[in-house]
Amino acid sequence: MEMISVRCNHCGAPLSVGGQTRFVTCQFCNSQLEIKRSESAVFTEEVARIADNTEKMAGSLDAIRLQNEIEQLDREWSLQKETYASGGRGKGPQTTGQALFGMGFAVFFAIVCFSMAGFAGSMGGPGGIFSLVPVGMGIFALVGGMMGLVKSQGVQSSRGDYQQRRDALIRKLDSLDRG
Repeated sequence: MEMISVRCNHCGAPLSVGGQTRFVTCQFCNSQLEIKRSESAVFTEEVARIADNTEKMAGSLDAIRLQNEIEQLDREWSLQKETYASGGRGKGPQTTGQALFGMGFAVFFAIVCFSMAGFAGSMGGPGGIFSLVPVGMGIFALVGGMMGLVKSQGVQSSRGDYQQRRDALIRKLDSLDRG
């Protein structure tokens, strides 16, 4: 059997090992070593150090995975916000306050329209079509206001879900950084 001479990379003691040996324990410092071979050299590396490096790399990979998940979540939320943008004018989604203001305006407009219809009917003019136009406008205003309010509630719900998922991922990332 071919014997080769290497040194313990922990204490520097000379070691004689078989040519095909992969692992050895140093008889002087009891370090567990792996025999590494390259084209021009044979050397040792502590198994514990290899394990530490592997563990650090795994932690780094977990951190990278979480950062990628956060970036993906942010991109998805950004795209989702664009779908909520009202009228395609490039504005962000309505806030609840804006939706309530819009609903209030719709109610006011509907009252004005219904009053106009009632006034047109009481003046004795041609009732039919002249009364129906303001009534239709009032109904249209109320439906539009309600749709805006429902859309705003959907946006707020989606924003809450996004924020919860993002916060959970950031907590996981922080725990990796501390660990």
